[in-house]
Amino acid sequence: MVKCTRSVTLLGFCIVANCLFARDLLDYRGRENLDKDTSTYEFAFTLSENGSSMVMDLKSELEWGELDVWFGGAGFQVIGNYTGEQAFAYEKAVFGPFNSQEPITVRISARHASGRWRIRFSEISRQSLQSTLLVSGLLVVLITIFIVLWWKKSLQTSWKWLLIGAGVWFVGVLFKFVLAYLANAPVFAFIKSSLGHTGYLILGSTYIGLLTGIFEIGMTLVFALLIRGIYDNPRRALSVGLGAGVVEALLIGLSSLGSYVTALTGAVNSAAMMSALSQAMVVTPFLWLIGSVERIIAILCHTSSRALVLFAVAQHKARYFWAGFFILTAIDAVAGYVHLAGLINKVSTWWIELLLLPFAVGSVFIIKWCYENWIMVRKSGTQGITVSEN
Repeated sequence: MVKCTRSVTLLGFCIVANCLFARDLLDYRGRENLDKDTSTYEFAFTLSENGSSMVMDLKSELEWGELDVWFGGAGFQVIGNYTGEQAFAYEKAVFGPFNSQEPITVRISARHASGRWRIRFSEISRQSLQSTLLVSGLLVVLITIFIVLWWKKSLQTSWKWLLIGAGVWFVGVLFKFVLAYLANAPVFAFIKSSLGHTGYLILGSTYIGLLTGIFEIGMTLVFALLIRGIYDNPRRALSVGLGAGVVEALLIGLSSLGSYVTALTGAVNSAAMMSALSQAMVVTPFLWLIGSVERIIAILCHTSSRALVLFAVAQHKARYFWAGFFILTAIDAVAGYVHLAGLINKVSTWWIELLLLPFAVGSVFIIKWCYENWIMVRKSGTQGITVSEN
């Protein structure tokens, strides 16, 4: 048993380590002076395996003169061609995936130049990309299972409330996607033509957030009014919210594992997927971990917002409904802004999660408050609240 545990731990460490590091292909620092009109350099390297991508960082600190960089190979006559004068930089430019059987040649010319420059190529292997998908998906699935087991042990309530929460999420998302499919294109076109780019970003992201608030939170209210006993005690209410969060997390985790299988089999659409993943890995450190953090934040917010809706129905106080409505609307408005502004794979996803972190922290306190307040209602025997043990 101990040997088995050590083997699994070692395997996990190797997989994670494989996700973290890129292999250097070329790292050259040049220094030019006016002794020669033109200096030329040529380098060659080969990628370690089929399906790998490469990342280029080019920085010129020339005081004057021109630097020209050309590279090709690996099945392409020209991969990139960059020319600049004096100081300029290209950071984290991603190319590929490539056929690794042919070497890649890099030719650099410095004309009438004086000063320093540096060029660096690194490889993101196909195996590291696949490992990122595998580890990310497994972590999300395992965290989801752990949360469900913790819920069952801690709240000791019926599975049906968790499943009802999953149903609330499914129906709400279904209606949201139908409306989005029908209305998004004309709505976004109208906003952009009427308000310009800034208005498009602000109002467009608000519209995306409202879709979530109206359909996902609105559907929670519908279920609360239709299903008898759904808001009778805090355990049921929290179970409904948790069910909505964990079903979404489970589907996202399984989707990541499905992408891993697609990448592993080399399906037709895998090249575009791997290229996008390479760009994401370059921009976002520890990409394999981001999915787990994102899902924990989302589960907390799903739980708190839907618990507030059910509490609003139980107490006949609309302000709690609007508080829950605000939480999910604001979260998806932030996500919508990121998409509309074209920030995906341009800024680290960790910055986006940092923006959402206050909602998660607040959700912890809201969940605790809802649970304690429901208990107070039960003890004081306030009107209309009937509590059962499950």
